Amino acid sequence: MIPKINRTYNCFDDGKISESRKYEVTIKEIVSFNDIDKETFEYWVEQVKNCYWLYKTETDFFIKTKNCDNDEEIFVRTIDDGWFSIGGFLGCGRLDVDGKLADSLN
Repeated sequence: MIPKINRTYNCFDDGKISESRKYEVTIKEIVSFNDIDKETFEYWVEQVKNCYWLYKTETDFFIKTKNCDNDEEIFVRTIDDGWFSIGGFLGCGRLDVDGKLADSLN
């Protein structure tokens, strides 16, 4: 499932599904694999090597978002076809595109 531009979605810090880890991001841009900038591409390649159990070795899109602090996060496909950011220590979250992660809290 691909998120929609300008729509706000829940995210979960570090992929841990709990109310205290929930925050929101707004989709600002969806960039196809062939059109991503060199810096983001190289950072993604590094993250795939370092976190081979999390990220797919191929992705179709890079999802650029802004969170409530106006910080950018970039999400890519995971092994289970979800979306996880490549934002590093202070910007790593699991994107809840279909709302099922937030629903699981109820």
